[in-house]
Amino acid sequence: MKRLLPLLLLPLLGAAPKSSFAPLRSETVRRLTLRIDGKTVPADTISSRFFLSADRALRLNIVRADDPDGQGLNIIIDRFPIETGTYKFQEILSGRNRDASYRYGNTSAYSKSCSDNPGVVTITGVNSDRHWLRGTYRCQVCEVGRGARRFTLEGEFEYPVEKE
Repeated sequence: MKRLLPLLLLPLLGAAPKSSFAPLRSETVRRLTLRIDGKTVPADTISSRFFLSADRALRLNIVRADDPDGQGLNIIIDRFPIETGTYKFQEILSGRNRDASYRYGNTSAYSKSCSDNPGVVTITGVNSDRHWLRGTYRCQVCEVGRGARRFTLEGEFEYPVEKE
């Protein structure tokens, strides 16, 4: 009960989070969803990782639960300013590296393989002290070498960020 008392006082101090997500309970909480073409696919919250490199490139690596050793979905946002906002993949041509790739079994698909590659990562919460991000992602990737099937991958996250 002593540990919960400060949390009960947050609304009185006006410090309660103003988001649809419940507040992050500890640094070990990892919430991550993945949908492929609208179908929910369980994400592996142990193998999935979010990395921030020294040059501020943010890399989201979302791994499927049914393939924990696979590559899953990788999203790269170069020059991430560590703040809330929307980061679109169409900005690849502006000199920023914002890309997505997906591998599962024999399927390899990339956002750059699509003639139109809409993709977006929206960061709705940043906690620099605890090193976590909250937000959503949505991207389209096209399979290479097999008739160019198009996949839409999307989901939500509240996830710790590691230094790369």
